Amino acid sequence: MLRNEHYKDDMIYITHLTRNVLSLLGVWPSYNRRSSTGERIWKYFLISISYTLLYCVLIPGGLFWLIEKRTRIRVQTIPLIFYGFMASGKYSNLVFREKNITRCLKHIEEDWRIINSAEARNTMIESAKIGRRLVTLCAVFMYGSGLSFRSILPFAKGKIVTAQNVTIKPLPCPAYFFSFDVQASPAYEMVFAMQFLSGIVTYSITIALCGLAAVFVMHACGQLKILVDLMRNLVEDHWQEKQEIDRKLAKMVEHQIRIRSFLQLVENTLQQACLIELMGCTMIVCLLGYFIIMEWENSNSIAMCSYVITLTSLMINMFMFCYTGEQLTVQAERVASTSCELEWYRLPDKKARGIVLVIIMSNMPTKITAGKIMDLSFKTYGDVVKTALTYFNMLLNVAG
Repeated sequence: MLRNEHYKDDMIYITHLTRNVLSLLGVWPSYNRRSSTGERIWKYFLISISYTLLYCVLIPGGLFWLIEKRTRIRVQTIPLIFYGFMASGKYSNLVFREKNITRCLKHIEEDWRIINSAEARNTMIESAKIGRRLVTLCAVFMYGSGLSFRSILPFAKGKIVTAQNVTIKPLPCPAYFFSFDVQASPAYEMVFAMQFLSGIVTYSITIALCGLAAVFVMHACGQLKILVDLMRNLVEDHWQEKQEIDRKLAKMVEHQIRIRSFLQLVENTLQQACLIELMGCTMIVCLLGYFIIMEWENSNSIAMCSYVITLTSLMINMFMFCYTGEQLTVQAERVASTSCELEWYRLPDKKARGIVLVIIMSNMPTKITAGKIMDLSFKTYGDVVKTALTYFNMLLNVAG
């Protein structure tokens, strides 16, 4: 039987950006070969550096929040600290779920390897292209908005001169270092660079999670499209190859079971991280909306611009996750409708009975959830937006 000779190149193509980002974080697994000792040491080194950069911003930021007496400044610090906790939680999930990620990648590679027709390969490539575009878009917005927030905006604010005639140079993130004078050179430059690098790690974690979700779910969508073609070919060709009906029916059932087992594995791998992303971003979005109103009243255009950019990137990021889940739901519904529209009466009686189980399985819900609490879909995205607006109104009423 023919096999796809270019499956390794196909894997490199569909995972290009996601692989690079995960490799930067030390989380990309060597799914098709055994890692060398040097590679494992380098991976643990990258993981240690990533955790160090995350907590070198998170801990001083938490200390700043604890000692700060001004209520408004403390409230404005909450999104940064909370996003840091989110990034740490998502990163830990990626690190400890590496075996599951490896299994998912092996499953995808096997699917690409066993393709025996150019039409099926083209179908899978079309779905993979959508995943690549989603990851690229997520990377552009996250790196663009996040790194500008940690590099350009601090300089745009300029130096602050206190009533005691002390000049304070702003940092990307608020921090407290006890007796360590962070305003003196080169300490200020070192802390600034550390917070900038921490931003790269933080936004890379979000892009990595979005990339895995896009690669895994869009691969499943491609497999569902192939399943639709298998269903249609089962009935259309039976009068030409009656002796192959059993083989085609078995192949269709096997393909369907394989898709469901893969989606269950993806669900177990990403559900906790997706829940952290959606729940955390919802809370941060409602706070950012409140901050925009406050800065609008104070005519602080720089701060308001930074909040708008951050709010936009978070909304787009949540949309990416919900879009991938929606695509899976749409393809699953196509499979269900196709199974119900099969002209089973053209098949011999004994063969037609086998279609019943296919129809039942095809109509079972096929979704990706965030922590088994909410589905990733456009409806969920709408609910997230409405929830954020509700909390935003509550904050305005409390403040008013």
